[in-house]
Amino acid sequence: MRIVGLDIGTSAVKLVEIDSAFGRFEIHDHREVAVFPGQDAVSVAGEALRSLPQPPNRLVVSLKSSKLTARNLQLPTRDRKAIQSAIAFELEDELPFPIENCVIDSAILAQVGQQSQVHVSATLRKVLAPELEKLRAAGIDPDVVTSDAWALRTLINRVVPASGQEKPLIVAQIGEQSTLFYIHWRGFPMLGREIAWGGRDLVEALSRRLSVSREQAENILRNPAMIEDSHPEGLISLLGDALEGLRREIRHMDLVCKGLCHEPVQRVFLSGGASGIRGLSDWLEESVRLPVERLRALSSLSPSGVSYAEMADAKMSIAAGLAMAQVGSDRSICINFRKGEFARVGQGRELDLAALKAPLIAAAVAGSVFFVSMAVQGRIYGRQLEEKDAQLKKAMSAFFGSVSQSALRTYLASPQSLKNSLQKELEKNRELARVYGPNPRSPLAYLKALSDGIPRDVVVDVMRFQVGAAAESGFDPKKDSSVTLTLLAADAKSADRLSSLLVPKLLETPKGSEKPSLEEVPASNGKPKRFRMTWTGKANFPAGGQ
Repeated sequence: MRIVGLDIGTSAVKLVEIDSAFGRFEIHDHREVAVFPGQDAVSVAGEALRSLPQPPNRLVVSLKSSKLTARNLQLPTRDRKAIQSAIAFELEDELPFPIENCVIDSAILAQVGQQSQVHVSATLRKVLAPELEKLRAAGIDPDVVTSDAWALRTLINRVVPASGQEKPLIVAQIGEQSTLFYIHWRGFPMLGREIAWGGRDLVEALSRRLSVSREQAENILRNPAMIEDSHPEGLISLLGDALEGLRREIRHMDLVCKGLCHEPVQRVFLSGGASGIRGLSDWLEESVRLPVERLRALSSLSPSGVSYAEMADAKMSIAAGLAMAQVGSDRSICINFRKGEFARVGQGRELDLAALKAPLIAAAVAGSVFFVSMAVQGRIYGRQLEEKDAQLKKAMSAFFGSVSQSALRTYLASPQSLKNSLQKELEKNRELARVYGPNPRSPLAYLKALSDGIPRDVVVDVMRFQVGAAAESGFDPKKDSSVTLTLLAADAKSADRLSSLLVPKLLETPKGSEKPSLEEVPASNGKPKRFRMTWTGKANFPAGGQ
């Protein structure tokens, strides 16, 4: 986004253009256009804007501090609506004119606990309306109309770290006909005061002192080397009386700082065209006994570290501050008098309807086809949904048996309720199946598996067969079934064979005890000698009986 800060002075128009994206910015261009005698500064500003390669996305201008008033208020609330009501209440007794005749804007600069620090600026409607009308007549329609003091506030916060603002700072913006004294403290604009003294007074004083024309005096101020031979005492000594007003006003601002902030001035910044006079900073520092330096606006702002000419730095302070007022977080709190009845209204361009006739007809036909298609599809899908709903109702009635119409509507409206009911019904049917269905772990099933596991050529007698829980224990489907099995075989070879066949299939035995206990039964009562085998352990039911 391209942002232009436009500073309309009496002798020159200053313009700074910034490219801003995602909180980052870059100084794209800066220009100074002279306003010659007989020219209107606003008209010159309009021509300067139209000379740009492309119109800016946002244009910021300012009102002079002499045309508005500002206050800093501390309000005991954080609620924005309450803050707006409190502002009107606080200003009603302080303004020397009816509040309904004012245009007011405010910015919340800090909030600590339930306290809010608010900066308020106000101007008269009869002052703002002619200014905007004059700008419009020159083809200038700004997005933001703020104050010179707010522009300097934004600039100082960008170029001076918070550690350098612990004590008040003074900016003396020396213009052609007036000088703005701005007091800044800890990020807050404390005061903006404009006096009728500027570079013109220095030119006239030098012209009288050297008995030269104004044009010659201006050239000497720009190039003091012209009088080094005739006046070795230097340029400042020739301007001593004319500079007395500047010195006296800075001393006065120092006293104001002690009254407002209860702190002495930490530093004085000089900006504007006259701030570049050789030796002015050193003379002021010695006179007012405060640190004085030039405000290098563009060089301090440049993110790439580019150094600009000293005069460009001196003259572009207001324009740079105006542009930076719409960059990053400063944009959301910027003082802007273009609100309410003075809000900017976008002007639409005239449309060539004849040229748009064919595209509009095509768009209308395409839109008609689209809506007809959507209507037909809606009818088809609606019928399909009705059929599916009827099928679903029929299936639910068959599954649940007797179900009311209200329950069916509930199930159709809430698939989750239908799912929960189906799960409950299925679980009930599973339980019934377990009760009435065959028991896959019955002793008969185990006996069948035992019979199937004995080879046909082996003859055995089953002496003992016990599967399941003990007679004195209750049934628990979660517990393993135990088995005790005793068989009689004709010889030891048959016993070993049965052990190798039956144990892995029907019995879970502890590791290392796969063989059953084997006991020889002597012959008696005409019966031959036999071998008794006994297995004891957990029953291993065949597949399907787990």
